[in-house]
Amino acid sequence: MSEIEFKSVPNEEIESLKMAFDYISSSKSDGSFNEDALAKVMGAKVTNYFVNPAKEEADEMLKQWKANPNAELPWDFGSWFDTIESAELIYLGLDIDQNGNGKLLFEQLACPSGGLDASEQIIKAFGGEVTSNNGI
Repeated sequence: MSEIEFKSVPNEEIESLKMAFDYISSSKSDGSFNEDALAKVMGAKVTNYFVNPAKEEADEMLKQWKANPNAELPWDFGSWFDTIESAELIYLGLDIDQNGNGKLLFEQLACPSGGLDASEQIIKAFGGEVTSNNGI
């Protein structure tokens, strides 16, 4: 089993994070994963955390990425959803304490597997800080 360790999810975001994780986990498992439904669960995070760049902004982001493929650029919601949907991962659980510290547990069905960075965004979108990710 692999895990993403995190800290500092604000108290007011813990329940929302749990709801989003539960939706992702259960709907990916039963084949009902849907972008519109996830957007409803995530609410304002869709527009406040993820970007929806205009063509010029997207072109500039692509230019930045081509200059430095290691540059950390923001995700747009649709691309993030697609990556989570196609990731060869099973989301097993989210353990989080009252201080906003915890672990997102998952199983990798391929090695290496895509979707690891996108999985970290589940935590980051709710204000958490990823401290480690032992996925390959």
